[in-house]
Amino acid sequence: MSYDLIFVPRGDDQSWDDALEAAEEADDDERPSGETWARLVAAVRQVLGEVSVFDGAHNYELTHEPTGIQVSYFAGEAAITVPFWYRGADAQAVVTAMYRLGEAVQMVTGLSGYDPQMELPIADAAARAEDAVRMFDEVASSFAARGISSPTNG
Repeated sequence: MSYDLIFVPRGDDQSWDDALEAAEEADDDERPSGETWARLVAAVRQVLGEVSVFDGAHNYELTHEPTGIQVSYFAGEAAITVPFWYRGADAQAVVTAMYRLGEAVQMVTGLSGYDPQMELPIADAAARAEDAVRMFDEVASSFAARGISSPTNG
């Protein structure tokens, strides 16, 4: 289970539902821009430090091992995935990093970012980061109550 941010092409007059649906229906088998990916990796490293990089046939992906954060980049979309195992100050730190990464993905790729958990564009969701932190706290506590171990609940 993870907290996800989604990045898709979106016109000014297009609703988020329409943009997400169009991205889902798009058949992008082409390889995304390697130049854009290189800039994105550099931007992510500015936020997280060292990451491992995967170079697929139709996508790129990077993982930050210490946090479990993953960034995926396809020809027509991108995503940030964060494991839901953080709480407290750790949740605050990972949420801050997540939204900073979201800003970087938008800037580098030109895609528009959306937070489906908050049902808000990235900028609006980032302004309410405490709500995301609360979600992390609740899910991590739920994991701990069920005996699921994670880095912040032992």
